Amino acid sequence: MFRFNKDFFKTLNRPNKRAWIIGAVAALAVIDLFIISANQISFTDEALAKKEITFNVPPGTPASRIPAILEKAGVEVNDFYFKLSLRITGAHKNLHAGLYQVFPDDTVSSITDRLAKGEAYLFSWRIPDGSTYWEVRKSLNAMQGIKHDSAQMTAEALLFAIGAKEQHLEGLFAPDTYNFHANVSDLTILKKAYEHQQAILTEEWTNRSADCQVKTPYEALILASIVEREVGRSEDRAIVSGIFSNRLRIKMPLQTDPSVIYGEGETFGGDIKREHLRKDTPYNTYRFVGLPPTPIGNPTRESIHAVLHPAKTDYLYFINKANGDLVPSKTLAEHNRAVRRYILNKGH
Repeated sequence: MFRFNKDFFKTLNRPNKRAWIIGAVAALAVIDLFIISANQISFTDEALAKKEITFNVPPGTPASRIPAILEKAGVEVNDFYFKLSLRITGAHKNLHAGLYQVFPDDTVSSITDRLAKGEAYLFSWRIPDGSTYWEVRKSLNAMQGIKHDSAQMTAEALLFAIGAKEQHLEGLFAPDTYNFHANVSDLTILKKAYEHQQAILTEEWTNRSADCQVKTPYEALILASIVEREVGRSEDRAIVSGIFSNRLRIKMPLQTDPSVIYGEGETFGGDIKREHLRKDTPYNTYRFVGLPPTPIGNPTRESIHAVLHPAKTDYLYFINKANGDLVPSKTLAEHNRAVRRYILNKGH
């Protein structure tokens, strides 16, 4: 058997040793050039014309399918090197589903690293302050890239699906911006919004003032939804809450137009008229004393807080000027003067 000894390399003559070194360096250079070249990506003209280049990885997608998915999106990669990079980063074992973005300065390595870390593109969806549940559902149904599992559900089925104990969907979703990955079920999003509102309500109810007039957290949600719709400026929430609390305390009708309008349903698109004020509906707060049966929209934390910490005031009436300024009044005579001056523009 041939054995190396310490004098073996000494037997190599200098020219052969130099050629061996040069060959090794050349081989490494070729490998480096291959890696640099294989690590590059390119885009089709159609892909470059888009504002955003994205590719979707559905749940259960094998890592070997990613190059084909990229190609369909207009991104060309070296198939062999991409799959090798997936193994190096570990993405082949733990591929995260979602919608991913590709940028002009990306490489195969940066894309596979993003896949391995699950850095998927997040969708953003906002529930506007005071929006109704039908506006929330309409907005969510229009979102692309998610599963619309709730689209054909009845209100009763949806309440059950999100784990709500309430009998009505209104007011149950916290106004906020929600971020989520592609392919998520809209039920997951709605459940998150519901649980967020419940957490807010629980915290605010626990720390409520002794002066609040509502008897239950759900009553707080109802009154907060009215305050949400009635204020022209955020800083007026507490005083408007104080006015409504005063009315509840002395058993005076709330007489709030937004509640009447809500009672007309989602198809109502006109101005409120006397005929609406005469209708005998559960939401006509001109015809009965107390709160309507449900919220009339989704209130913010600020409105919930205001209802549970109403301002101490002698005011019973208020209007909002065109610029949003609040004009409170203690008596009906003062209120009528404010209406004539700021609403009817008839001066003093």
